[in-house]
Amino acid sequence: MEREDAPRCGFRMRQAVNKCCHRRSRCPRLQGVDPNGVVAHSEPPAGINGASFFHRQLSGTNVSSRGVQLGNLASMVSTAFAYKALNGEGRLELGRIDASDSDDAVQKLGARGLIPVSVEPRQSASRAPLFSTRIPASQVTRLLSDLSIMLNAGIRIDEALAIMEKEFDSGRLQPVVAGIRTDLASGTSFSRALEAWPALFPAFQVAMVRVAETSGKLPTLLSRIVQERQHFEALRAKVSEALRYPAVLFAGTICVLVFFLVGVVPQFEPMLMQSGKKDTLMVVMFAVSNFLRAYGLVLLLAASILVLLGFVAARRGLLWAWLWGFAKKLPLLSEIPGSYRTGRFARLLGIMVETGVAVPVAFKLISDTVDHGEAARARAQQASDALRQGNRLGHALEILQLPPLAVRMLRLGEQSGELAGLAYRVADFYEVRLERSLSRIVGLVGPAAVATISILIGGMIVSIMSTLMSFNDMVR
Repeated sequence: MEREDAPRCGFRMRQAVNKCCHRRSRCPRLQGVDPNGVVAHSEPPAGINGASFFHRQLSGTNVSSRGVQLGNLASMVSTAFAYKALNGEGRLELGRIDASDSDDAVQKLGARGLIPVSVEPRQSASRAPLFSTRIPASQVTRLLSDLSIMLNAGIRIDEALAIMEKEFDSGRLQPVVAGIRTDLASGTSFSRALEAWPALFPAFQVAMVRVAETSGKLPTLLSRIVQERQHFEALRAKVSEALRYPAVLFAGTICVLVFFLVGVVPQFEPMLMQSGKKDTLMVVMFAVSNFLRAYGLVLLLAASILVLLGFVAARRGLLWAWLWGFAKKLPLLSEIPGSYRTGRFARLLGIMVETGVAVPVAFKLISDTVDHGEAARARAQQASDALRQGNRLGHALEILQLPPLAVRMLRLGEQSGELAGLAYRVADFYEVRLERSLSRIVGLVGPAAVATISILIGGMIVSIMSTLMSFNDMVR
């Protein structure tokens, strides 16, 4: 457990708590201790020893209410609290304790012989504020990579975390490393410490770490997790880059059209309207131009609101579910979600089976990571239940609506006892298929976007110039 020297007043505090001055009117009474060890005083009532009085003063609960709370303790929900407390040697201890509320945490610390300094509820990364800065996945991968290197070198995990805490002293990972180290110091397992940060460490990785802790293969397993994270980040970067290119071209096309309609077309409107020649394209062009100029601010505000709503939906995981569902309906993009999901599912299944995680548990954890939407998660739960009831793997895979080829190969892997190996082959096949789909999209969208903007802008220019030429002929 991590300890720090407290000031000398920590020793005087214990004497002030357990002994009362002879003159009751001047008796120092312990009120509390700040994190720096500064002591305030308060007189304990007669018949109550100083230590128990201190705990009641800190929690703000009297003796009778304490009894009521103890009677209802079983019905309360346990919450993790981070605490600072002084031990019998006057040293400051940091740790985590599970309790129903702060009063219960104070009482539990007192039962351990500790004098609380501060007790605060712990907040995981999943409860971060809406506009808080997220920790990039690449930094978490780097953290696990450095930790696996040090563990494979023979360094104890607490020493490795102490080194990393200094390395990340000014970064966003510093509270994460400090929290994990504090949990380990308080006797919590490494998997339980990672579980407190669900936004950074997915449930399937925590399950793999839990299995590795029991088998004593944590350094090797961490290296395997790092490889999986790096592979997934590279795959996600390819998908993002391929989809970002069409999005940028589309946005550029819209901007060019808006600029032409708002900035260029109005310059010719008086002259063209007086010419008397009004073709359909020119009428539509002027109508759109007038609409954009009249309601431009309203449209800009609406676009800003849509961007904000999209940001909120992305934070809550709703945007990706909608995007995947929308992409499945488009002919050009329909293969991307299926190939991505199947490849990711097969690779995670291979890793978890190779690690020793039970297949029904793996199905549920992988679905929580890969799938989007309640319907997909319900199918995953149904498939997991089917495996627990003794059904074959192929039946569970059909419930998950995986492609027939993947189902056949994984069924063969189950029958031959090489499920992990064939799962990796399935993942490689569908990832290659995904890369081909992305390359095809990039090859088609670029020329299509250029052709579209050329046709639109060129058509407008031709319409304007033909009208001007007709007006010139009339003048002659």
